Amino acid sequence: MRWEDRVGANVRRLRRAKGLSQEALAHEAGMAMRYLAGIERGEENPSLAFLVKLAEALEIHPAQLFD
Repeated sequence: MRWEDRVGANVRRLRRAKGLSQEALAHEAGMAMRYLAGIERGEENPSLAFLVKLAEALEIHPAQLFD
C-alpha cells in the first residue's frame, strides 16, 4: 500500500471515530475540504506541515497517521 493511501485511510478512520465531518476537520486544520477529501482518497501528497495540522486537529500524535 502506498503511504498516501495508508495516511488517507487513517485520516478517514480517525475523523469518523471522532464523529467529525470532512468540513469540520478541514476547518479545524485550516485547509480546504476538497484538499482533505483528496488526502483521504490518497490522491494528494500532503506536506509534513499539513499532516501535523491534521494530527493536532484530531488530537493525536502525527506518527499515528502512518500506523
